Amino acid sequence: MTRSLAVRSLLLCLALAPWAAGCSVGATGQVGYSLLQLGGDLGLERGGGAITGSQTVDDAFGLGQSQGSPYVRGQLDGGGPVLTASALWLQEDGSGTLTDTFGGLSSGSQADTSLDLGVLKVGASYDFDLGLVKVSPGVMCDVVALDFRARDVASGSQEAIDELLVAPMPFVRAEAGLGPVTAVGELGYLDVSGVSDIEGTFLDAEVLLEWHPVPFAHLFAGYRHVDLDGSGDAGSDRFAADLHLQGWTIGGGVRF
Repeated sequence: MTRSLAVRSLLLCLALAPWAAGCSVGATGQVGYSLLQLGGDLGLERGGGAITGSQTVDDAFGLGQSQGSPYVRGQLDGGGPVLTASALWLQEDGSGTLTDTFGGLSSGSQADTSLDLGVLKVGASYDFDLGLVKVSPGVMCDVVALDFRARDVASGSQEAIDELLVAPMPFVRAEAGLGPVTAVGELGYLDVSGVSDIEGTFLDAEVLLEWHPVPFAHLFAGYRHVDLDGSGDAGSDRFAADLHLQGWTIGGGVRF
């Protein structure tokens, strides 16, 4: 999907902020630490042709070890309309042996690799209080900044995938509380085909368990799973990414 679509999708969510601000708004801020692991495959074909092969990020690129990441999340709750935003960032370096061609790099080449992966999630939904459980359908947008580079150790040749992938998708959040403990779950899914220069499927699932020892502060632990299975154009080249990012998060938050 294009960067213009990214901007429009984010503006759609942010445009609901005045709506929430017109209500009695409660604000929550959370910061934490995530331990994340990346898996999956990457492929790159020069000239935009069909991708003849892809390779796993662990065996071929030497990536996929558990990595720490900062985690931030904010929420505006208007007693009905709810706006949320969260962000995490993963950085990893590796070295491996290519099991297939990757752009202009030959199969069997020794390659040094680097990966920067940022994920921003913005959501807008509306709470329906069903008593013990609140269910909130809405729309969310995942913005994935992917910067991957592989350098042939022998020749110094380098190939890269530097893309901004955007997935606006329907999602639902469910929230249930029992005493000082609150459980929150969010699930979004999108299947894109023939919309723009990016196509594929996107899945984002997150669960949080919050403990509120006092009304204005809490501790939390959570789990996040993001699936990105798509292909598209990177300049004059063609890329394919089937990536899975998952891991645990712990942290704390305050409510204003």
